[in-house]
Amino acid sequence: MRFSIVIPAYNEAEILPKTLLSLRRLGTPKKDYEVIVVDNNSKDATSEVSKKLGARAIFEATPGTNFAREAGRKAAQGEIIVFLDSDCEPPIDWLSRIEADLSLPGVAAVSGPYDYGFRGFLGFVGNFYERFILVIAPKLLRILFWKKAGVLIGGNFAGRRETFEKIGGLPPLKFYGDDAAIAMLVARRAGKVLFDPDLKVKSSPRRFETQGLFKTNLKYVSTYLKIYFDKKFR
Repeated sequence: MRFSIVIPAYNEAEILPKTLLSLRRLGTPKKDYEVIVVDNNSKDATSEVSKKLGARAIFEATPGTNFAREAGRKAAQGEIIVFLDSDCEPPIDWLSRIEADLSLPGVAAVSGPYDYGFRGFLGFVGNFYERFILVIAPKLLRILFWKKAGVLIGGNFAGRRETFEKIGGLPPLKFYGDDAAIAMLVARRAGKVLFDPDLKVKSSPRRFETQGLFKTNLKYVSTYLKIYFDKKFR
């Protein structure tokens, strides 16, 4: 099997059907990929809904995105392990583009942005952020501080099986910094982390509902820098 798509989920019975149905529209033959939903100790029918829609459902009791992703990684049978959030819808060429990016020299992992559906000024800012800031940030940090870095979006990234074995599995973090830690470990132990601005998946803007767009992004940036300088992720 070429691909394993791992989806961590906590109480996502209502939103999962849209995501799982979108995976049926992928241009990659169904025999070439599997879908694994990791029920992260949900209190609703997350597992039941997943099975009904053709996914493998496994259980992980320890709360936290990377704990769930790691359980999915261990259960995966594919050569390329792909991680998707439970509220995301990938385009038809998602897996083929991932495979092409991972075939580039030195690339150990690939990631792309979310499409929140923003238009106008927010859409312009988001496009600039994805195509300039996220691409140049690791290069700039390397020049300034002589430490390798990578940018990785937790709900839209992939790597070959051996990549995650080289970093000792996904670091046991719950949220905020979970994806940054993966990016740092891959960049420093396995190879280049490629951020592909065109590897987009549609996503819900619900993550901004509590703290707002600005505060949420500020927290992501501050946590990213904290992880970058943390000696645990050398």
